[in-house]
Amino acid sequence: MDAEPRPVQVDEGAPEGGVPRASIFGSVTQGLNIVGTLLILAMAVAVNADAIGRNLFNHPIPGVLEFLGLSIVAIVFLQMANTLREGRHVSNDLLTQLVTKSRPRLQAAIYASFNAVGTLLMLLIAVYVWPIFMSSYEGGYYRGTTSVIEIPIWPFMIAVLIGAVATAIQYLLLMVEDLRRALRGRPR
Repeated sequence: MDAEPRPVQVDEGAPEGGVPRASIFGSVTQGLNIVGTLLILAMAVAVNADAIGRNLFNHPIPGVLEFLGLSIVAIVFLQMANTLREGRHVSNDLLTQLVTKSRPRLQAAIYASFNAVGTLLMLLIAVYVWPIFMSSYEGGYYRGTTSVIEIPIWPFMIAVLIGAVATAIQYLLLMVEDLRRALRGRPR
């Protein structure tokens, strides 16, 4: 496993020796990460409130389980692009580390191919989720019990869609960076 995180990408025009400027896309991924973190906080509050309601008042909060089920997937996708951008995904770099010193261009080409696959997979997820989002939005689908609690599904599907597209873009940016490295011969 790679113990060191990949360095955060900065704009190419950043001044040398100074504080690097973050890109607009980096700010977008950080914003999505913050939304995911706020959703985690909302889940924690909901779970604790439900536990207190169950144990102290014998009255659980309706819809907590449905909210948790929808939120978990949304959180993963909201935070995925920023996690990738900061090089914090779990990875096994055993083979590429063997190649690093002797063939840095090959290592960069391998990473570029990994990032190309990641781009394609995230785009496939986005293509698959789009019709689910549209049908849940137009059909007014919800989770929960009618007249008790109705949690609309579409906000969670749009979070998955946005997260998948942002992650595809991040994979694409990493792929381009690795292709440049493969052509220039500089290691990571």
